[in-house]
Amino acid sequence: MKIKKSDVAVIREAELEGLVVRMVSGLALKENEISKVLGDYFRESLPNHQDIFIEEDGEEILDSINRYIKENNIDKRFLSFPLSSGTNIYLVPIGKNIQLKVTAIDEYYGDGVYAKCVEINSFLINANTTKADVDKLIFFTKMFLQL
Repeated sequence: MKIKKSDVAVIREAELEGLVVRMVSGLALKENEISKVLGDYFRESLPNHQDIFIEEDGEEILDSINRYIKENNIDKRFLSFPLSSGTNIYLVPIGKNIQLKVTAIDEYYGDGVYAKCVEINSFLINANTTKADVDKLIFFTKMFLQL
């Protein structure tokens, strides 16, 4: 029986290999030539990509992604905010060569201070990922990640 890696473990390996691509401006931990080209392509195609969704907007985005998961019969549990204070990190497959990283944060700091949001600012690629794969992500973003 093959043991399935957690999404967090997959993300960590991809980061070390330079296969995590930023969807917004900023520095990546490590880039390779493919991730640089595909990141530039995504950012040029969607220069105003919103990467943080606060409170109710975050709920709507998670519901939208869950609808995508259901409609496409993806073998993945539905995304949600943590049951208690914390962070849930998910990978959502967009075709066979891209996985979207979704972070659901619900942190309580005490004295009524908290942060509740969904962050979508990067995706994972593999050696076979092309601009056509990124086009699928762009279509997904327009259909499911815009309020």
